[in-house]
Amino acid sequence: MSEKRMYFLIIILIIAATVVITAFYAVRYIPLFDIDMITVDGMTDIPQSVSVLLASCYGVNRFTLDEGAIKTQIESNPRIRECVIRYSSFNNMEVTLVESDEECMLFDGTHYYLISDDDKPVLLEQSDCEALAGQLCVVEVSSSFINYLESFSVPSSFRQILELISEVRAENSSLITHIKYDNNTGEGFGQIVLSLDSLYSELYVREQVSKNRISDSIRVIQASTAEDPAGMIRFMPQHWDLYSDALVKRTVE
Repeated sequence: MSEKRMYFLIIILIIAATVVITAFYAVRYIPLFDIDMITVDGMTDIPQSVSVLLASCYGVNRFTLDEGAIKTQIESNPRIRECVIRYSSFNNMEVTLVESDEECMLFDGTHYYLISDDDKPVLLEQSDCEALAGQLCVVEVSSSFINYLESFSVPSSFRQILELISEVRAENSSLITHIKYDNNTGEGFGQIVLSLDSLYSELYVREQVSKNRISDSIRVIQASTAEDPAGMIRFMPQHWDLYSDALVKRTVE
């Protein structure tokens, strides 16, 4: 290639780069690209913090919007596993949210938490708690147990316990009014406490058992209550202990 031709090619590349850079910055000031519509798919109940964040995008030029930062902030919400941002037209931003598949949220008596993908309890905003209260299974734990999970992450054994609790609640939602999990050390099974207010009973699951074993025990308690209606009239609370090989009834004085 001749020196003259090489020089000409360099000039063309410089002009092309200048045009591209000028166009890139110019579109940032064209109102046509200012976002005036945002559609959200994937979730019917959008977390308030996400709604506020997306609302701040209205009127912002799409080429000045830091999509990476927006995506990171949205995905930091424990209710959201993934966020995808795309555009269907010059100024219409489409946001697709993939909701977390967590079925339980933890309650320490003051705050609510969801377990994140990196196995840490993440504090929920109060506005999100109100929306989730009727959707997820609420499990009360001690604040010391939350501290344990924050320090050492969620062990696989606790994941299995939450799965068990979720399955039991789904099958017995009309009877279970409150669920508590006690385990301050984070080791071993601990115990699950199921409040059955309509049966004036509490079921203490003290050893690892199956979902069917717990549901069968609740049916036994229900049958026992039906056979002794006078106990309900006297409001005699019943304490039941479930072990791997026994269900023991204790009357609380």
